[in-house]
Amino acid sequence: MVDHRGQGAWRHRALLAVALGLLGLGCLAAATTQMAIEGSWRGLYLLRSESGRPFLLKDDLLLGEHPQLVGSLSFAWARRFLTARPGPDGAGPTLTLEWDARAGGGLVRNRMADGTELLTMFGRYRDSDGKRPHGLFVGGAVPEVAADAGALDQSGMAYRDARGWSHIWCNVNEGLEDELGTSSWPPGRWRFLGSRVVMQEPGRVALESNHELELAGGRLRIDRFASFVAGEPFFRLTIRFKDLGPGPVSYTYLYGDEPWVGHFGSAEGNIGWRPGELLRYETGVEPGGRVAGILDEKSGLANFIAWGGAETPGFVYVSNRGGEVANPRRRVPLTSNEVFIGLEWLRRRLEPGQERTLELTIGMARLDPVTGLPMAPPGALR
Repeated sequence: MVDHRGQGAWRHRALLAVALGLLGLGCLAAATTQMAIEGSWRGLYLLRSESGRPFLLKDDLLLGEHPQLVGSLSFAWARRFLTARPGPDGAGPTLTLEWDARAGGGLVRNRMADGTELLTMFGRYRDSDGKRPHGLFVGGAVPEVAADAGALDQSGMAYRDARGWSHIWCNVNEGLEDELGTSSWPPGRWRFLGSRVVMQEPGRVALESNHELELAGGRLRIDRFASFVAGEPFFRLTIRFKDLGPGPVSYTYLYGDEPWVGHFGSAEGNIGWRPGELLRYETGVEPGGRVAGILDEKSGLANFIAWGGAETPGFVYVSNRGGEVANPRRRVPLTSNEVFIGLEWLRRRLEPGQERTLELTIGMARLDPVTGLPMAPPGALR
């Protein structure tokens, strides 16, 4: 005869043991793991924490956080399923937008008429200070790419053709300095006020992010606008500075990048270019030329940055590192792994209520079929 009372007691003890075990695991997790669930739900990512509790559990992963990653569970497949939309009727260029207005980050996929794709990421990275820039700052990757050191060609601005993904621009090196150059504010230190999708149509996307900085003399408001057109291998970035008072403000604005054209992490084969000329040595670039970039001679891919409007940079250069450039007469070859292109708007001053606006166009250059030299694509210069 079976003793059902004994079996029931055994089941009761087993369930109690499981419950106590789960409770213990929960208490251990609570004691050792800090939660940082922000509602993006791109996955679950367990990282080693650099302060406080030993571990940090997040629902998103940024470029630059991979070294701290302990384990992950990506929800990319679920996001693709839930956000899948019918394809466009017939062939032609299209835009796809993913934007998190609260965090000020996301991506724009620009599918060209020939089936190639240009991907631009914004605000999805940690800068050199470990801070996250929020807003329209080029850089970063989706979590499944950020977690894979072998997939980082698909970060920042990236191009996909029959060869696969190639790197075009990296995390932007951008910021402001005071008039003496003694204090600097990279994007991660800018106060983020918010972002929004200004326009989203089948062939056009426009985004905005808003920021403030406290400078000597007053507050500086910075509004940034990015606009995309389907099939154009670039986007336009407008940056508006306004002095909110109470006094005048003076600053230098810097925009640059060591873009690693071709492959993430490598500047091998990277040289500079300006209209009609390749640049193999550190040199300044005449701002009146309105456009310059980096060419990867190994892949034949090139990027460009163009500047227009009344606020032209005072200094443009290509060098082996940001912030310094040798005298061209020294003929210092571009041989570092940080071949850099930089633009500087030097010693700008605003009175209370005064505004200044910069107009940039950033993207992928094309090669002239006759000369083989890089050039801005049609419509990029205005």
